Amino acid sequence: MRNNSFARIAAVVLLAFAVAVPSFAARGAADFTRFVAIGDSISAGFGAGSLNERHQVFSPPAIIAQQVGIALCTPAASATDNCFALPLISFPGLPRGEIVLGVSSTGALAPVVVPGAGAPEMAGFGRPYNNLAVPGFTVGAALTLTGAEAFSGLGQVVLRGLGSEIDQAIKLNPTFVMVWLGANDVLGSVSLGDPSTLPSTAAFTQQYGAVLAKLVAGAPNAGMVVGTLPTDFRSLPLTSTLPPVVFDSNFQPVLAGGNPIPLIFLPAGSTTPAPVPTGSVVLLSALPKIQTGVGMPPQLKAVPPFSALPNVGTPLTDADVITPTELTTFQTRVAEFNAAITAAASANNIPIVDIKGFYDRIASSFTTPIIVGPFSFNRAFATGGLFAMDGTHFSDIGYILFANEYIKAINAAYGTHIPLASITKAFQNNDPDTAKAVGITMTPEVAAQMISIFNSVTTTAPPPPARRRSVH
Repeated sequence: MRNNSFARIAAVVLLAFAVAVPSFAARGAADFTRFVAIGDSISAGFGAGSLNERHQVFSPPAIIAQQVGIALCTPAASATDNCFALPLISFPGLPRGEIVLGVSSTGALAPVVVPGAGAPEMAGFGRPYNNLAVPGFTVGAALTLTGAEAFSGLGQVVLRGLGSEIDQAIKLNPTFVMVWLGANDVLGSVSLGDPSTLPSTAAFTQQYGAVLAKLVAGAPNAGMVVGTLPTDFRSLPLTSTLPPVVFDSNFQPVLAGGNPIPLIFLPAGSTTPAPVPTGSVVLLSALPKIQTGVGMPPQLKAVPPFSALPNVGTPLTDADVITPTELTTFQTRVAEFNAAITAAASANNIPIVDIKGFYDRIASSFTTPIIVGPFSFNRAFATGGLFAMDGTHFSDIGYILFANEYIKAINAAYGTHIPLASITKAFQNNDPDTAKAVGITMTPEVAAQMISIFNSVTTTAPPPPARRRSVH
């Protein structure tokens, strides 16, 4: 978009702020002259196991920038250009290829990995990027890691050793800052099936408060907005696709005597297999093992078609299963994290986006679909339209809807009238008519890539106590 167009839109936005009365106190102003975002994989536009330019341009900060009239920087842009800079990476991205819906060797629709790796396209850009979000980063990592560390994962590409996310945001002298942090503090533990690895509420509260305090001190006149976290991660295909019982190729329960057959697993610290409790979460990343018979009780060894599977009778590991007790622990802790986010934001007059509510709507989308114009979306893996093929991160359409939640909160808090983004711009990457996948198979490679990003970054904090794992 031309600079004069941006000026007209910016003027409208700022005029609206001047004449409207915000619904509550909001620090700074809705001035997007120097708009900066910090966060993790969601803010980065990570999707389908990869960070690459095809989806980075649909990251929520990039969508918001375009809605207020700021053009996205091209790879040829200079540091003095008036544009929103992304750490663009060529397809198929980093840290490895993108997961796409392809065709397996048997001719069935299946997630497959596009081989190879992309390369940074703006590594020599002469200032910090406007979108500083790093996939895999926790709140503590965003506060301390600079990208100079060998263990900082994609932080090496995004931050380039020039300072932490917070430090680089301040260097840009931002006029508006978008924050969404904390998901990786939770999802790393979810991917391990282990709530004991969650950070303590005290540690999370201290770190999140330190992030906002540093931003406020470094950019005292900037407008800001933060978002809450989902308390029920069963809105994600990673944690909601597989039932805790033996199922067929369409993920429907197999019945014996009219009743479902529970899968089996090894509970933590036990050497005796047990039925997976009713109400448990079985991670989607366990699907390749289940497809070989793992998790199926031994009495099915003599029952076709299960008798053809080599690993019937071998239990799932405790890491594959989140029991109802563990689920309650996760939900309670995240509710405490949200209380910490709300308290820190309120103390600094920073508006809060109800992202928890957004995920709650997604969680119920099988019964109440997400309706956008003539299109209907839900949380189904590969077919619902909201999520990418890693089962956790959003599709381009999902990212646009996420960005719109931030836009609505900004409008409500600052009295602006930023238009919501249309999902039609994403149809070239997300064809709603491809929602036909059934009988999905999955390779171990795809399963590993689904959850690898959550545990790809090592922070300087001491590791949590080891949890016993059974090996089969």
